[in-house]
Amino acid sequence: MKKLVILSAVSTVLLMTGCSEKKPATPEEIWQGYCTSIGNAARTLVLDRQNGITHKEAVEYADKVTDPTTKGFVKEYLEKVYAMPDAELKADKDAVQAQFKQEAYEQCVKTPHDPKKMPDYKPF
Repeated sequence: MKKLVILSAVSTVLLMTGCSEKKPATPEEIWQGYCTSIGNAARTLVLDRQNGITHKEAVEYADKVTDPTTKGFVKEYLEKVYAMPDAELKADKDAVQAQFKQEAYEQCVKTPHDPKKMPDYKPF
C-alpha cells in the first residue's frame, strides 16, 4: 500500500512538471539553437555533395536564403564543402558529415551576435 501511495505521488509530481509552462528561452539559448541548425545545414551540404548535387545547384538553393547571417554561414560552408577533394569527401562519409557539422556549430557559437537582433531562421 505504501508503494502505491509513493508511486502515485511521484507520478503526480512528474505529470505536473511535464505540464508546466516552459520559460522563455534566453538569447544565448536561442543562439545555441540557431548554431545547432547551422551545424545541421553544413552536414546537409556535405550529404548533398556526396549524393551528386552540383555546385551550381547548391549555390542556386543557397541564394534563396533570405536571412543575411544564415546566408553568410551557408555560403561559406558551401564553398568549403565543394573545395574538398571528392575522394576525401567519400572516404568516410559519416565522419566528414560530423566534422563539418561540429566545425560549423563551433564557429557559429564563437561568432559575435546581437541578442536583440537574432537571425530569422527555421530550425533545421
